[in-house]
Formats: sequence, structure tokens, C-alpha cells
Amino acid sequence: MPFYNGTLFEIDRKEMLRYAGMNPKGKNFPEEAIQSAIQEALALAEPKGIWQVIPYSPSEGKIEGNPPLVLSGNSIRHHLANSWSTAVLAVTVGDEIEKASDAAFKSGDYVRGLLLDAAATTATEHLADQVDRLIQKEAAKDGQKTVWRFSPGYGDWPVTQQKDFCRLIEADKIGIQVTDHSMLFPRKSVSAIIGISQCSQRPAPAKCRTCSLLTCPFRR
Repeated sequence: MPFYNGTLFEIDRKEMLRYAGMNPKGKNFPEEAIQSAIQEALALAEPKGIWQVIPYSPSEGKIEGNPPLVLSGNSIRHHLANSWSTAVLAVTVGDEIEKASDAAFKSGDYVRGLLLDAAATTATEHLADQVDRLIQKEAAKDGQKTVWRFSPGYGDWPVTQQKDFCRLIEADKIGIQVTDHSMLFPRKSVSAIIGISQCSQRPAPAKCRTCSLLTCPFRR
């Protein structure tokens, strides 16, 4: 079970402001507040990841782990239709940034709270990208291709499989737990699956195309 002790040297400013729901040029916030939130998030982040490659049966939609996991939903099965193995992964930046964000909100410093929360989300996605690239590199050594990562809750893959999926990954080894409502804790965590095959890699679509929440403001 490979562990990934990631390093975060920067946080994408434009992406962070998008998660904050604001103008990507940052005109809604003082530049000092933006940079302060970025530096604070980088200092508080505790990036960790875990992943492993597991055989997969596309005909059964089953990850041959211990125990095996039969995937629910047409979208994830279609996504992995040409894959004979999968890389499962989980990453987290810990809960210290979230604690700082919550404290800022409670004290009435809403700008700092919002920016810290957005910075933490951006950092989590960046960490998932790092592990994704590592998996692509490892697959390429055997002449294999990967398809873009897919998480519980995307499409019609029910988020209720989150607990079984994270048990398969052994996400608890990096401190990730799943609540009774199928949410990850620390909240700034991601779990995902990446298909591996001999087929040509599918181009990754815009992330919003995999999500069924049509009213989300990120679709603008």
C-alpha cells in the first residue's frame, strides 16, 4: 500500500477564488487578504495520500479487493468499461486549515474564513492531482494508460458507497474517516478511482460534466 507524503509549495490563486465564488481577478477581496490566506493555508496543511492498484472485472463492475467491492451506478461502470485494473486513492490536507477557517467565521472575520476554506479545497485538489500524476507515471512503465479519476458521488455513483470504498483504500491509515452521512472527515479530503488499461487514454472532460447537480454555480 503506497503512501504519498505530498508537498504543497503553492496554491493556485485563480482556482482558489473560483472556489470562493468570487471574481478570479480577486477584485472582491484585498490582495493582502488573498495572499495571507494562501500563506496560512500552506503553513497549516498536512498533506497525505494513500493509493494502490487492484484488479478489476469490468463485466461484473467489481474491484477485486479484500473484501471485493461491486460498484453501483451506470456512470462508474461505463467509465471503467475498458479497465482491467484500477488505482484507488485517497488524499487529505488534514483539518487544521478547516479549524482556522471555522474560528475566523466564529469571530466574524468572514473574508478570512471564506478564503481559508477555498484555499484548503484548492490544496486538496492539487494533492489529488499529484497522486494522479504519480499513478499515470507508474502505469506508463508497463505501457498502460489511465482514465481520469472518478469519485463517489460523481454521476450516478452513489456517495453511500463512500464508506466501503474508503475501507478498501484503507484511508483510515492517513486519518480519513467516513461519517454516517457518507461524508469524508477531515472534510478537505478526496477519494477517487482511476481506471488502468491498454486502451488509449480518454481525454478528461470538464469536471462539471460528471456531476448531476445542474444548479451549481460552478457550471456558469
